[in-house]
Amino acid sequence: MLDEKQKQLTRKVISGLIAQRKIVKPERGRSYFFLEKSKDSFLLAKRILEIADDPTEQLKSYAWVVCIAYYSMFFAATALLAHFMHKIDGEQGIHKLTSHALLYYFILDDNKLQKHFIEEYQDTYKEAEQLLQLSEQKALEMVQDFDFEQQKRKIFTYEMGKIAEQQKARTSLQRAENFLMEVRKIIEA
Repeated sequence: MLDEKQKQLTRKVISGLIAQRKIVKPERGRSYFFLEKSKDSFLLAKRILEIADDPTEQLKSYAWVVCIAYYSMFFAATALLAHFMHKIDGEQGIHKLTSHALLYYFILDDNKLQKHFIEEYQDTYKEAEQLLQLSEQKALEMVQDFDFEQQKRKIFTYEMGKIAEQQKARTSLQRAENFLMEVRKIIEA
């Protein structure tokens, strides 16, 4: 669950962006453009993992799997925001701002992700209370996975002595695949 401090910070950041007119209407086709970039990034990360896992190859760059898997999630998040008519107009701090926008628009403001998961699980669960808790948890997990991968990418990209291991790369790739799959379901529905 989100704590109150995190909720207030997200509301403050997004309200500030709205007041500064930094949340704008995206150009037509933006969601599909970034969805394609997300798919390509995911496939590239998957291919690099296959190369790194191949004992006949000398390239063992698991850090690039983590980095590219994160970018798959970032591009999917950008596509999701565009699908619901939001674009962050700026470059500085865009990754953290995207995280705030995901929290704000899809959990705090309108629960769009929760609604998506409610529809998806409707046939399986009949109890509204259970369904609400499950959908809220799944929506929060998506945003948290995005945050985890953003942090991991930053560590393995910029901190000396930090080496991505095979298992961390596999986790990143799995999170990217799950994130992309859910975003595709929403956008392509």
